[in-house]
Amino acid sequence: MEEVKCSLCEDTGWVMGKDGVKKCLCRYSEITEDIFSRMRIPRRYRDKELENFIPEKKYGHNFILTRIEDYINSEDFLEGKGLFLVGPPGVGKTHLAVGILKEFFKRKGVVGLFYDTRSLLFNLKASFDGSASSREILEEVIETPILVLDDLGSERLSDWARDILHYIIINRYNDLKPIIITSNIELKSKKKVEEDILENTLEERMGQAIASRLSEMCEILPVKGKDRRGTALKERTGDKK
Repeated sequence: MEEVKCSLCEDTGWVMGKDGVKKCLCRYSEITEDIFSRMRIPRRYRDKELENFIPEKKYGHNFILTRIEDYINSEDFLEGKGLFLVGPPGVGKTHLAVGILKEFFKRKGVVGLFYDTRSLLFNLKASFDGSASSREILEEVIETPILVLDDLGSERLSDWARDILHYIIINRYNDLKPIIITSNIELKSKKKVEEDILENTLEERMGQAIASRLSEMCEILPVKGKDRRGTALKERTGDKK
């Protein structure tokens, strides 16, 4: 007789819960091509896991991974709580964000959504004429259980782009739907200045009202480290300097 692998469902794939029959968690252990497509995780990042993020103690990565584990294992996301991963390019913020999405699916069966912010804005602008496609994109972004906005604030925003991002963030804030954000710039300035024409924070680029909402929604996790992309490139080209 073949050994039963899952003691919860006895390999049937279904378990009885208080709300009726539901799919067993063992069926979420593997992510299919269909799930990858639904989550819109780019092919470059499909192999990224929290398990294969190599932490460096001197940069505090173990603390970050612990906080991420605490977040995934809690029910905070049901209250609209998210994470704000901030740090310079190449330190692994997107790797971590994708890992979080994948773990939510594997552990809880939650299918989230990944969007590079610039790609999202480009797709919306290309179809923003009242067409069904633009409405469908916005509805998907607003309604998904967990949204990753990758590389938010990497460039200065037009009024149109700022309004769209305001619309998305405000709707998710009001509906208690979490956002996982990665960004190269701080949410708010650590120094009080009257005016900063360089717009070096998200607050300066998107406005105080949105920054305030994001501060309430997200735990800020500074991600430090060396540029992993640059290191990988040097290794491939044989440049060890």
